[in-house]
Amino acid sequence: MGDDAQKNVEFTNMWGARLRLPCDMPDDILKDAIQTFHEELGALQAEGKSYDDEDAGNASVGRIKKKFDEKWSPYWHVVVGRSYGAFATHETRHFCSFKVDNFAVMMYKTA
Repeated sequence: MGDDAQKNVEFTNMWGARLRLPCDMPDDILKDAIQTFHEELGALQAEGKSYDDEDAGNASVGRIKKKFDEKWSPYWHVVVGRSYGAFATHETRHFCSFKVDNFAVMMYKTA
């Protein structure tokens, strides 16, 4: 079943990321999510760090979450990794999953 499920996954390129479809998020929030991740990734790389460094990665994810909680109202969850599986219940129109470089990102909001 895993191979068949992976064959049905579709991606599209938007704002420098490979967006997993279907995406349940308005374009303005989605664009902000992708741009914010790019900014954080660039900041880490400028410091010579990566999401592979647990402390630096956790701090970066925390900054993304804080920005989204402040800008788009709480309660956002942010997951960054190289490979993972997940199931999450989220508010309607507040979920996205995308890839940038070798990193997979999942962001969603709960009530």
